[in-house]
Amino acid sequence: MKITSFSPLIMTNDSENAAKVFEALGFTKRHEKKDATENHDSGFRMKDAEGHGISIAQVNQIPRDMLAVQMNVDDFDEAMALLKSHGFTNKRGEGNVIDTGSSKTAVMVAPSGFAVNVVYHVKKN
Repeated sequence: MKITSFSPLIMTNDSENAAKVFEALGFTKRHEKKDATENHDSGFRMKDAEGHGISIAQVNQIPRDMLAVQMNVDDFDEAMALLKSHGFTNKRGEGNVIDTGSSKTAVMVAPSGFAVNVVYHVKKN
């Protein structure tokens, strides 16, 4: 498995307010996903002039903000198996993966409490 990117992710029920903080720090929105459904939240990717990135997800059901590591990978199943072998569990429940057709994602939580959002972007042939 290869990690293709690795950066912070803020999950919040007020993504626009969170974005304002990072805009003040010089970040701009680069990619926005607005196709929120019951099982998939909207969000966006921000970058600064130096190439530092952060993702911010609008998660309406979350009681308070949560910080995670977003890890994009080239093999979703292998990443999930590796994290499970270290005791991580799926925040949405075993086997509950968000599959939008263009990506697969799952928030995996370590026994100590930190979270890793595993993301695989489906490659177009």
